[in-house]
Amino acid sequence: MAGLVLSREEVREVTGCAQRALQRQHLDALGIPYQVNAEGWPVVLRSRAIEVLGGSAANDEAPREATLYLGEL
Repeated sequence: MAGLVLSREEVREVTGCAQRALQRQHLDALGIPYQVNAEGWPVVLRSRAIEVLGGSAANDEAPREATLYLGEL
């Protein structure tokens, strides 16, 4: 199961950069919002990255109406 935030490897994959500063510059250029953690690495919410990059998250489906099965009454 995918986590709430992108892993460092996934951020590297998206940006094509291994250095923190270059990753932040590239995320800025792509318009992907992020926060910087205490170590200086960009932290990207998976849902925002998917939204900006044009994909659709698995939980973007419209909620289904609940159905209650009462068996044979």
